Amino acid sequence: MTLRPETLRALEGGRALFNAGRYYEAHEAWEAAWLTEAGEVRLLLQGLIQVAAGYLKALDHRRPAGAARLLGAGLEKLSVLPQESLGLALGPFRERVAESLYEVRRWMAGERSGLEPGTAPPLDLARLT
Repeated sequence: MTLRPETLRALEGGRALFNAGRYYEAHEAWEAAWLTEAGEVRLLLQGLIQVAAGYLKALDHRRPAGAARLLGAGLEKLSVLPQESLGLALGPFRERVAESLYEVRRWMAGERSGLEPGTAPPLDLARLT
């Protein structure tokens, strides 16, 4: 699948922002491309946007219900995509997001007081073989 240059820039720019803990900015970078894409590319971008928004709700806003809803929705979208999609290593990323979702649900149940900074997994590039 060939990506438009502006989508590739948005995907990589958002990835760098997400990995730097700048979830709002990552969301914004990906949303610009999401508005113009279709199919699996649009689905991947929407999943990433929701995951970024989920970490923003958990780590910056301290809102576990919103975080759980957004992390779950993003994970659902990413779960139907291949382990490696558009050059991203989605398999390990999804596993770590699922762990965060579990911990957010524990937070909602009063079993913990929140997520620790640095909880969000890195969104790594897929390894070339």
